[in-house]
Amino acid sequence: MEELELKGLNEKIYVYHTKCGLPIYMWVNEKVSSMYASLSVKYGSIHTKFKIGKKIYEVPNGIAHFLEHVKFNIDEETTAHDEFYKLGGDANAFTTFDYTSYIVFATNNKKENLEELLNFVYNPFFTKKCISKEKGIIVEEANMGLDDPYSIVFFHSLLNTLQKSKYRNTITGTPDDVTSITLEDVKLVYDTFYHPENMFLTLTGNFNPYEMACLVEDNLSKKKFGKYLNPIIIKENEPKKVTTKYKEEYINVTYPRLKFSIKMDMSRFKNYSSLELKILTSLLFNINFGATSDFKDELMEKGLIQNMNVTCDVYDDTFVVTINVTSNFKEEIIKKVKEKLENLSISELDFKRKKNATIATLILDYEDLENVSYRIQDDVLNNGGIVTNLKEILEDETIDDLKNIIDLLDFDNISINVFLPKENQKEQ
Repeated sequence: MEELELKGLNEKIYVYHTKCGLPIYMWVNEKVSSMYASLSVKYGSIHTKFKIGKKIYEVPNGIAHFLEHVKFNIDEETTAHDEFYKLGGDANAFTTFDYTSYIVFATNNKKENLEELLNFVYNPFFTKKCISKEKGIIVEEANMGLDDPYSIVFFHSLLNTLQKSKYRNTITGTPDDVTSITLEDVKLVYDTFYHPENMFLTLTGNFNPYEMACLVEDNLSKKKFGKYLNPIIIKENEPKKVTTKYKEEYINVTYPRLKFSIKMDMSRFKNYSSLELKILTSLLFNINFGATSDFKDELMEKGLIQNMNVTCDVYDDTFVVTINVTSNFKEEIIKKVKEKLENLSISELDFKRKKNATIATLILDYEDLENVSYRIQDDVLNNGGIVTNLKEILEDETIDDLKNIIDLLDFDNISINVFLPKENQKEQ
C-alpha cells in the first residue's frame, strides 16, 4: 500500500495495485459516515475506432453509453439496482467523452455494496434480448437530446469548432447509431476494454483502506480475466481551422445565447503541461470574462447581458477556450467581446484574488466525497496519476506566467455560434 501526501492540504491518498492490474485510489474522511465508490473504465464515447494487433475495428457512436446501460443486467430477470436496493446502496453510472464510471453510494453495508459493484461490472451478461430491450430506451434518450437546448448549444458549437475530432459526436449517439449497435459490438467493446488493467477504482469516505484493499483483492482473485489486449485508439487528425466562423440557428431557448469558441493547437503551448495550461488559462479568462470580472459587471450594469462564463477544454491536440454569453444584443456583444480579447488585462490585485479563490476551492473540495472522487479521476485520466503538489503549483503561479500565456494566444481562429429563440424566427 502506498500513501501519497497531498502537499499543503493535510490530506493523503492511499494507492493499492491489485494482482490482476486494477489500481485502487482511496481517500479516507472519518468525519462522515458514508462511502462513495466509483469503478471506472478508460473507455468513453470518442473511442469508436481502435486497433488490436494488426486488425482495425470500428463500432457505432454511442456504444460506450449503450454498454453502460446494458451492463446493469445481471441476468434475464435481475438488474444490479435490485441487488443494491437490498443492501441499501444507491447505484448509478455515467459516460463521458473519455471514460465510463459505475458508482455506488452507501452508508451501511459498505463492504457488501463494494462487492456488488465489482460483481456486476465484471459480469459479462449480454443477450440479444437485453440489447433489443435497451435500444428503445436509449433511442428515446437520444431523441430527447436532439430537442434539449443545452445539448444543442454544446454539441452544435463543437460541430462548428472541431472538423474531424470524435468529440463532435454526442455521447449517446444518434437514434440511427443506437439502432445499429449489435450484440457482437457490445461483446467486442467489453472484452477489449473492460479489463482491470484498463480500469481503476476510487473509494472516498469513512472506511479502513487496508480492509477494502484486501476485500477487492480477494473478490477479483475469484474472477477470471483474460490477457489484456492493449488496444490502440485511432484518432482523427484535427485541422487547425474552425469548421464554421459564424453561424446562427433558432432553437428552444428563452434568451439568445452566444458561444465564442477560440480554437488553438496544443503545440503553441509546448512549454506547458496540459494541467498548467488549464490552470493558467482558467485564471486568465476568468479574470477577464468570469463571474466576478469587471467586464461582466460592466455589461450587466448596462443591461447588455444576463450571464457570462468561461470554460477551457483540451480535445486531444486541440485547446478550446469558450466564452458563453446570454444576451439580447448579439451585435454589440460580439463587438465588445472581440475588443476585450484584443485587450486582455491582468492587475496584480485581480490575479491574487482569483488565485486565492482557486486555492480555496481546492481546499473546500476535500469536504465532499464526490468532489474528491472526481479530482482523483481527473488526475488518473489526464495527468497519469495523483498530482500530489497541486496546491503548490497554484501557489507558485505568477502574473508573469499569465502574461506569457497571453503572448501565445491566437484569436484569429474563433467560431461564433448564436442560438436564437424560435419565437424570433416566427416573428420575421
